[in-house]
Amino acid sequence: MQLAHLSPEDTIVEIGPGAGSLTHVLAASVQRVVAIEIDRDLIPALRANMPSNVEVIEGDALEIDFPSAPFHLVGNLPYNVATPLFKRFIENRDRVLSVTVMIQKEVAERLVARPRTAAYGPLSVLVQYYAQVTYGFTVPPGAFKPPPKVDSAVIRLEWKPDVAIATDFTDFVHHAFSSRRKTLVNNLLSMFGSLGREEILRHMEEAGIKPNARPEELSVSEFLRVYNQIK
Repeated sequence: MQLAHLSPEDTIVEIGPGAGSLTHVLAASVQRVVAIEIDRDLIPALRANMPSNVEVIEGDALEIDFPSAPFHLVGNLPYNVATPLFKRFIENRDRVLSVTVMIQKEVAERLVARPRTAAYGPLSVLVQYYAQVTYGFTVPPGAFKPPPKVDSAVIRLEWKPDVAIATDFTDFVHHAFSSRRKTLVNNLLSMFGSLGREEILRHMEEAGIKPNARPEELSVSEFLRVYNQIK
């Protein structure tokens, strides 16, 4: 709760309320909670036990319509869909004021990873392009019943101001990381083959990137420089 920086007038969208333990805490702290739960067996008990400022919606957070008014997003994200959910949060960041969620520790480490580390990859670049990521704390398996087989972690995203949505930059970054064993120029040839190797190398040089650079060596700002040169 402290990491989320919530105020009494806030609206919260909670993904995956489960039995509703966190939902009750949120409802006592903010004006409105919209709890999205995909497990239909949990819906009747959630609706029966929640205070009046909680709206329980049955549905998939990857598909359901978010509220039209701005809100903060809180939740315990399912491990298998955490990455596509982050992409959806980015796409809706005009309404999603902040994101404070618990995810698999491995995914959290990817979100905060720096260049030249094993965890650094396309998700690191894309999320850090749009947001300032704060790693809150680690949650051991023993905190849950039944305990999962992995550690969890709570992280917070706060959007950087004046960053435009760039779908083609997303595609660019994914192509750049298409093979970690290859150099950046070889990976980009799969996307910009019509330019030719020498042309891509020229753009990289103009962006200040060495010709034998590998994708995991580039910072977010360096990816942007190469992207803007080729674009």
